[in-house]
Parts: sequence; structure tokens; C-alpha cells
Amino acid sequence: MSVTGEHVGPCPVCGGRDRFQVNPTKNAWLCRGAAQGKDAIGLAAHVLGLDLARASDFLEACAAVSGRPVPDGHEEDPTEAAARAERLAARRRENEAKAAKRDRDANIYRERQQQLARGKWLNAQPEGLHSIYLARRLDRYARDLPVTPFLRTSMVETYWHGEDERDPRGVPVELFTGPAMVAPFVLPSGEIVGCHLTWIDLTRRPKFRPVLRDPKTPRGEALPTKKMRGTKKGGMIPLIGFYELDGLILPDPHRTRFVSGEGIENTIAAALGDGVRADTIYAAAGDLGNLAGPADPASRITHPTLKKPNRNGVPRAVFVKGAVPKPDQSPADAMQVPPWITEILLVADGDSEQVSTVSDMQRAKTRLQSGGALVDVAWPPEGMDFADILALTPHGH
Repeated sequence: MSVTGEHVGPCPVCGGRDRFQVNPTKNAWLCRGAAQGKDAIGLAAHVLGLDLARASDFLEACAAVSGRPVPDGHEEDPTEAAARAERLAARRRENEAKAAKRDRDANIYRERQQQLARGKWLNAQPEGLHSIYLARRLDRYARDLPVTPFLRTSMVETYWHGEDERDPRGVPVELFTGPAMVAPFVLPSGEIVGCHLTWIDLTRRPKFRPVLRDPKTPRGEALPTKKMRGTKKGGMIPLIGFYELDGLILPDPHRTRFVSGEGIENTIAAALGDGVRADTIYAAAGDLGNLAGPADPASRITHPTLKKPNRNGVPRAVFVKGAVPKPDQSPADAMQVPPWITEILLVADGDSEQVSTVSDMQRAKTRLQSGGALVDVAWPPEGMDFADILALTPHGH
């Protein structure tokens, strides 16, 4: 239960981890995977698979909530009561079986995606265009870059838009085929569970990444040139200060300082500005959500300026995740740092939306300092990241 009084957890019908919420104060419940309602009768119908539009199901939901016989005008005899109880028990067993199957299917899908991600990284080239890309992105000679042994290049990588292996009806669109930088996501145990892809186009300045646009939108909205495969949450992208042992990628236990940013380029830029310290582990989180972790729903704030139109075109307030971490979150919810780390520097990105970024970085700081480490945040000028700053700095400064 959060400070708002809400009970949050798996849905008894469709599973998940935190998609189901009950607020006793507001007498309301919500299932993000199926439906929502405002009272206990609706909740009973959701859990038991009843259709409230049918009179018999409505009465059965009332009976389930009240614990009394179905109010159909006559006294319920023991045989009818036993039959009703068996129907309810059968529906519960059916719901539990469906939830267990969903969990099994989800685990199979996740494991398959992790295997594909591991294979993609293992089959990529240890030496390749990613070094040239990073050198140009940071306006450095390749020889000036720190050694990042776990970054690799896939020379022919297709950017599919709209692909979803769980929906065979979807027809993905090939937007770009070319080289991509491939980086692994590793758990604290060292196991490779995902990979991060950055597509490269050395003819495109200043980012040296292709321009990708969504053909399904009227104005061809810009798409990210980075994607992730497999699992990212709870993991990190190892850059500097890691070693490989028996197929695992592990952080150096002799390094007690940790520097991390959202992206690979920004974190390497911070390492260069840092002098690539020998006491420091440098790792990227992959995205801001994995760096900050989930927020306590009660801490969300209203954006001071942004509005978003509703279905009727009326502008409505935009809510931003708050700076307070979600209580009792799992280690798999966000990037974890080694337990022996005593000092952490988080590298912010100044060219992201400012209000949400400030909130996310504060949440990351609060989350990570709960382990006892000293945590600080480094901010670039607004509208820039540290890679931009490094590219503007003359060599040797």
C-alpha cells in the first residue's frame, strides 16, 4: 500500500506486477490490463468473470460481495448454495490457470528475447565502425577514446518500425538498414540479458545517426535511432571498469566510484571529462526510466506549462512522475550499482524535457543514496549534453 492508501499489485485475473489498484478511500479499483470500476460489485464481476449486463450475473456478483444467497425471491436451499459456491470456486480456478499460463508465456517470451539479444551482441564485431562513430560524435581521434571492450558493431542491422512478434498481424516497415553499435545489458550477476542498438550514419552531422521518421504519422514524426532488445531494467551497459569471466561481464571490485548516465555517448564524454579515473566504474543505464526507477504514484506533479488535448480537443494538464521512488520496488525495476560502491556521480542530459528530467534525476539520486553511497548529479547547460560540450572543447582542454 502506498501513502495514498492504494493497494497495488498483480491483478487476480490478468496477472502482471502492479497493474491492479484498489483505493478503499475512493471506493474505486483499476485494472490497466482489462477494465475498471467504482464499487465492490464491479470488482467481484471482474474477478469472477461475470457480465453485469446480465441479471443473473449481477445477482451472483452481489451474492459474492455480501456473502448472502442470490436475492431471487426465494430462500436458497443448501444444494443451491453449494452449487453457487462451486461455480465461484471453478471460476477462481479458471482465472488462476489463465494467470499462470500468461506468466509462463511471458517468461518464455522474455527468455527468447534475451537469447536473441545475447546472440546479436555475441555475433557483432569487436572492432568496427562504432569506434569511428564515437570519435566523430565526441570530436576526438579514435586513439584518444578510452577502451570500451564491450561495445561492438553490427554492419547490417535493419531498423524495423511497428514490429511486434506477439502480434503476427502487424506488418513492420523497414526504415533503415546499415551499421549499428551494439552494447550488452548485464545484470549485477554479470549475465547478459539484453542489448542496446544505436544506428550509425557517418554522413549525418552532428549526431552521425540516420534521420528516421514514422511513415504512419501525417507529419512524419521523428523516431529514436536507438532501440533495446531483451531485458534492460535492473541491468546496465558496461563501458569502463568491467572484466569478462566465464561468459559473465562483471564490475571491477577494486573500483569504489560509479559514474552513470542515460546514454552511452554522454557517459563516455563524462569519463573523458573525468580523466577516466582508475577508481571508477563507468556504465550507461540505457534510458532515464532505468536510471531513475519507478516513482511513487502519490509523488506525481502537474507540469507547469505543458498541456495535452483530450479526445474532445480540450487542453488538459500533463502529469510528470514525481521525485519520490516507489516504495518496496524490486531490484529488477531499475539499474543496480555494485554494493561496495561508496560514491556515485549521475550524468544528466540537458537536451531532454527539463521538468521531467529534473524529477527523474532527483528520484535516481534518492533511490541510489538509500544504499549508503554519496550521490551527486552533474548537469550540462540547458539544451546540451556532455557529448555536445566535449565536441565543442578543443583537444587537450
